[in-house]
Amino acid sequence: MNTTLAMLLAVVLALFIVDLFAFLWTLREDDGTRQRLKYLLNLPLKASQRAQSVAMGEKILAYVQPAPWLERWASDEMMAWAGVALDVSLFQKIWWLLIMGGIAGGAVVVFLSHGSSRGWLLGMAVILTAALLPPLWLLRRKKERARAIQRSLPGFLELLALTVEAGLGFEPALRRVANTYPGPLGDELRRALRLMTLGTPRAEALRQLARRSPTPEVANFVEAVNLSEQLGTSLARTLQVQVKLLRTRRRQRAEAMAQTTPLRIIPALVFFFLPALLLIYLAPPVLLLLLQK
Repeated sequence: MNTTLAMLLAVVLALFIVDLFAFLWTLREDDGTRQRLKYLLNLPLKASQRAQSVAMGEKILAYVQPAPWLERWASDEMMAWAGVALDVSLFQKIWWLLIMGGIAGGAVVVFLSHGSSRGWLLGMAVILTAALLPPLWLLRRKKERARAIQRSLPGFLELLALTVEAGLGFEPALRRVANTYPGPLGDELRRALRLMTLGTPRAEALRQLARRSPTPEVANFVEAVNLSEQLGTSLARTLQVQVKLLRTRRRQRAEAMAQTTPLRIIPALVFFFLPALLLIYLAPPVLLLLLQK
């Protein structure tokens, strides 16, 4: 009975930790997300009460001092690569609160299970879930954004090259293509255009674009554009060369993945196909042997 209660408590605590992290992250998203959250919740609170609640939450987080080692996994660069609209210090504080909550929850699970081996395993599972959830989430976001940018960058450069060849300058062509371009690449390009509008030099805005992108292809594109501007070479020609290089690299990555396909199939064969095959071939003689006895 105590073991069942401990298991239920561990599941509820893990779900609470996940929901708390998602809620606190959503509160710091853009204005559209906050408006949707208020509409979905429809809380019967006045604006002053909501402001007091937010201020109280900020005061509580102000007293939280996260461990210094969290900066290795949650830095400004990592947050930019993951595309998270959240201050890095706030993310570290939320992560530290999750770790403390996981430790407390794990201790409760061990206490309720009277120190049994299953209770220790459940307690460690709660602690590891609370500690590893934020960095794994950041890594997943980074990989997804990198994959999306790698897929959309060649098409974007082709459109940009065609627009430049049509007679527009680089910045007007970039603005025309980026304003309607979807995905993470379009978001980062529009961010760079806003910086240019506010007075940031074009080269610096493009370098910030390269720093915020989790793929080296964007950095190569930025360096090629800045070098073409300094040397006075044809920008359309430079963009066409970049497109050819990206297409070649994509083909090489596809060929490398195709060559490693047999190695990826081996675990599936060993753990799924071969046991079923052995069961089909060995079940009849084993059954006959048992029936003869």
